[in-house]
Amino acid sequence: MTSRALLVAALAAAVSSACEDGSERPAEWRYIHAAILRPECATAGCHSRLTALAGLDLSTQESAYTFLVGRVCGAPAHPNDPPGNYVFPGEPERSELLARLRGEHVDVMPPDGPLPAVEIDLIERWILEGASCD
Repeated sequence: MTSRALLVAALAAAVSSACEDGSERPAEWRYIHAAILRPECATAGCHSRLTALAGLDLSTQESAYTFLVGRVCGAPAHPNDPPGNYVFPGEPERSELLARLRGEHVDVMPPDGPLPAVEIDLIERWILEGASCD
């Protein structure tokens, strides 16, 4: 194998490894909604605008954020925010979303098969970093 071919193979392995562990993917709401929640959860049989199982519409960034975090994107936390949100910013251990994605004490979501661990870890990192909608 030529040195150029070795270099290309090494770069491809490095990129693949980074993508597999999620370190190159941003823990940002825009990305998480577009790459994970919308295609996996906002489907016709689950949490789309039309079906909204359990009253949960994850079809748009705005509605998904409002339902999951319990406040409108960009609004500051307020003492009268409803308790029991699916996401508690900065507190992944209290966030029902993670419990459901991991199948802890409840059925695993999505019901047709769990998300890859790397995607759940990315959502956990987003929550840990404050669950910003930016």
